Amino acid sequence: MEQNQNKLKDLNSVSDINQQQNSNTSNNDYEIILNWYSLNSRKLLAEEALSKLPIKILLKILGQPIWNNIYHCWSIELKHIPKLQPYIQHQFNLDKYSYFIEVYHIT
Repeated sequence: MEQNQNKLKDLNSVSDINQQQNSNTSNNDYEIILNWYSLNSRKLLAEEALSKLPIKILLKILGQPIWNNIYHCWSIELKHIPKLQPYIQHQFNLDKYSYFIEVYHIT
């Protein structure tokens, strides 16, 4: 029983650390890139750096996915596009392209 309580305490500590890291980070710590691929050839066609998209907003738009604060890549779905488009110059076209956002921790 005591062992389980210690494990729970450890898990809570990790959760607290992740919350602190998320609240103390700025976009200067991350590179956020939109990539788009041709649906027919699966070939990377282009990418756009999203320097004006805050990481906190991105995670909120994506529904608070698991984020390890180092690197992650998420598929962009139709439901994400209306909230992402204001931060992106490229005009989304899901009939022609598939989209992914990659985030790299750079500091």
